Amino acid sequence: MASGTTDSQENSYRSIMRGMSAFGSVQVLQIVINVVRGKFVALLLGPEGMGISQLLVSSTNTLKQVASCGLPLSIVREVAAARGADGSTEPTTLDVATVVSVARRVVRYTALGAMLLCIVCSGLLSRITFDNNMYTWSFAALSVMMLFSVLSDGEMSLLQGLHEVKRLSKASLVGALVGLVAGVPLYWAFGYGGIVPAMIILAVATWAFYRYNMRRALPAGTTTVSVPHSLQWAIARRMLSLGVVLMAGTVLTTLVGYLVNMWVRALGSVGDVGLFQAANTIAGQYVAVVFTAMSLDYFPRLSAAISDNARMTVIVNRQFDLVGLVIAPLAIALMLTAPLLIRVLTSDEFMAVVPLVRWMALGLFLRAMAYPLGYISFAKGDKKLYFCLEGVFGCSVMLVANCLCYWAWGLVGLGVAMVIVHALDVAAYYIVNHRVYGYRIDRSTLRLMLLLSLPVLLTFLATLLPDIRLGYTLMTLLLLLTLFVSFRGIRSRLRN
Repeated sequence: MASGTTDSQENSYRSIMRGMSAFGSVQVLQIVINVVRGKFVALLLGPEGMGISQLLVSSTNTLKQVASCGLPLSIVREVAAARGADGSTEPTTLDVATVVSVARRVVRYTALGAMLLCIVCSGLLSRITFDNNMYTWSFAALSVMMLFSVLSDGEMSLLQGLHEVKRLSKASLVGALVGLVAGVPLYWAFGYGGIVPAMIILAVATWAFYRYNMRRALPAGTTTVSVPHSLQWAIARRMLSLGVVLMAGTVLTTLVGYLVNMWVRALGSVGDVGLFQAANTIAGQYVAVVFTAMSLDYFPRLSAAISDNARMTVIVNRQFDLVGLVIAPLAIALMLTAPLLIRVLTSDEFMAVVPLVRWMALGLFLRAMAYPLGYISFAKGDKKLYFCLEGVFGCSVMLVANCLCYWAWGLVGLGVAMVIVHALDVAAYYIVNHRVYGYRIDRSTLRLMLLLSLPVLLTFLATLLPDIRLGYTLMTLLLLLTLFVSFRGIRSRLRN
């Protein structure tokens, strides 16, 4: 009886909201820093400079995902298991020390492999990405960034596994601040030539802060530990076998992003890639707090109840309610303030992406609906189904939709594609989870989602009105109405 009461308390609306707020607070500061940095990048480099930066980042990210072998996720799992993932057991110092020691050893090998791979493939990456050899030395120099980026991901995974959320958030925050302080002067002094040095400095600084916080997070006596070779190999093999399976989906997603950027550059220009990236950054950071908080708070609660489909359904539906109530007014506000945000956060050169950002706002609302459903198969440990949904289905739809819609409608088409992709995600996730795991959305939750969808859709239609004053008046009224509905909805649920 006591355990049932505890579970009810942990998965109450109040607990969910408290978790989202706690994990989101530091993210807000990090987003502010990234927004300021993005503003300087837009002013100093312009659309073409942002396009070059994004092409360098997306290509090296694809390479890093392959070289890291999916270790970050598997390290989190191994460390969490060693310390007592459900919090019901006391951490076993030797177990934690053993996993940390083996994880760092494996990560060092993969980091060196990533560095060498980047050097060897530098010429090929330049030709594929820019259709010339002008950036060969840039990619070769970025091998240093690759080394520290992989090492940084390893330390970050160790902190996640130890559930050191505060240290993890602070390290990320300081890393972002270093990126601002070090990057902006380089862009100002060297223009496009400052992009690669800024990326390297950011990677080194992020690793240093993660490493420092990891040293402080480890229990006493775990900094030095002798691990038998047979045990090292057993743990490393377990990490790699799980990591490779999980890596495939991540690599496909990163690769699709890279291919979409290549398609935009081929049919359009590097400037179009920069405009697309600016719109993605504005729309993504706008709701990043909600999605980050969900990944840190919702997923552990879902995993704890995943063996009981009835409890799982309750948790998913409650997450649906709160996420919908939070995201709906944010999506409407993004549509309303898109021109102001773009002018403040970038420059007048980027005003062409206003329609794209508004389409993306509509897509983000659908993405929020897909998010709670997308975690179910992963929490269940159903790796094959997760890979099929996220990797094969999701990436295929994303690639085809983005390429076709950009070919048909240009930059705005990328926003149309986002709406199509996430609408199909919601449908596919619901059908699969209903048939495989018996998940069913509550009638009250369904009514709430339909109620919130209406003002979001009406606001988007208002952006298309030729009478600008009428459009903004309707958008403002719809935002106020949705804020009222959301406030009352959240308050009534927090009382339960």
